[in-house]
Amino acid sequence: MNNWVIFAVALLATAGLLLGTVAAGVYSKEPIHKPYWDKPEMRQVILSNASTIGVKASEGNLGVVIIGYRDMINATNRPELLTVLREVITAARGYTVYLAPWADDNASKAYLTLLYQGALSISDYLRGVLRNGTTVTQRVDLAKNLARTIAATYGTYAGTRDAPAPPIYVAIFRNDTPYVVYEPFTLGRDRTYTDWLQWVITALENLKQGQGRVTP
Repeated sequence: MNNWVIFAVALLATAGLLLGTVAAGVYSKEPIHKPYWDKPEMRQVILSNASTIGVKASEGNLGVVIIGYRDMINATNRPELLTVLREVITAARGYTVYLAPWADDNASKAYLTLLYQGALSISDYLRGVLRNGTTVTQRVDLAKNLARTIAATYGTYAGTRDAPAPPIYVAIFRNDTPYVVYEPFTLGRDRTYTDWLQWVITALENLKQGQGRVTP
């Protein structure tokens, strides 16, 4: 009998402690990390930065596509990169597309500056026309910062400040849904830009078929 009394007292004490904890707000009803679609302010910041930093490659009313990537004018696979960029722009017809390239070497930074400042047209750039630049615009480095911000917001590094910038990525923002598609080049899955391209085309097609109209 005494054991039952002791058990009942302990149970009441535990219940009282739990209720007190909940009342004090220690156990929140809200998740600590909200999903990105509950953070429209980040979406607006990224889109604003893309329109300020990036180079507009096409214009449409479906939404915005950001293509960010590292460029290196002497890279042996640069022709493949340019081909893939043209393919993505074509597949994203109906969207406003921004190119946001960055570089790590000074020669490539100076070359990209010509693109950013309008001294090199997008059509010539995508055809691989090379010219020597003499100055470097801050937009080159800001494009890399944008890539890291997008990775930290939508990628596997979400929530971390030091998210690395992938070699190439696309971020798709449709106007009719808060759902965002972020498709970075992924080591282990992608070996070439062409491998990565197939995932981007699939993502655009899925969005066209209605993916993301209902928030997960």
